[in-house]
Amino acid sequence: FGISMVSLSACTAQEQKEKAVSESEMHVSWHYQKARIYFEMRAPTDGWVTIGFNTTNNMTGAYLLMGRVKNDEAEIVEHFTISQGNYKPVQGLGAQTKVNHVEGVQKEKNTLLKFSLPVEANSEYQKNLSEGKKYVMILAYSLADDFQHHSIMRTSINVEL
Repeated sequence: FGISMVSLSACTAQEQKEKAVSESEMHVSWHYQKARIYFEMRAPTDGWVTIGFNTTNNMTGAYLLMGRVKNDEAEIVEHFTISQGNYKPVQGLGAQTKVNHVEGVQKEKNTLLKFSLPVEANSEYQKNLSEGKKYVMILAYSLADDFQHHSIMRTSINVEL
């Protein structure tokens, strides 16, 4: 698993300058290619893994990218946080999802997920993820695959994309 993560990171780093953050045993990296941003996130869990973006250190209004590997299938679902603990898939709010290039693997209580998004948001429930834009990035993971299950770890850090 560790070798796979290193080789995947090396490939993406060659395509474009990669940025990365690590906090509470969770690692997130990203790079830009054309009009898309490519993310890789990994955490010490076999449950869901999430990154989110907001302009404040508040969960209300946050754009969440929640991922999991369930039955050997990787999935990333975009969510919008209406209020603390109340987040809904953006598709259910009328927005189109543009997540692509979804890959993932779970092994020995570790989850690795990769995906891409357009840089420009296409609804009020998503965020523009332009290079150089500053956000509070939310990092979280859970012990369960159920997106409604509480996180075992959640923190936030200031980032410049």
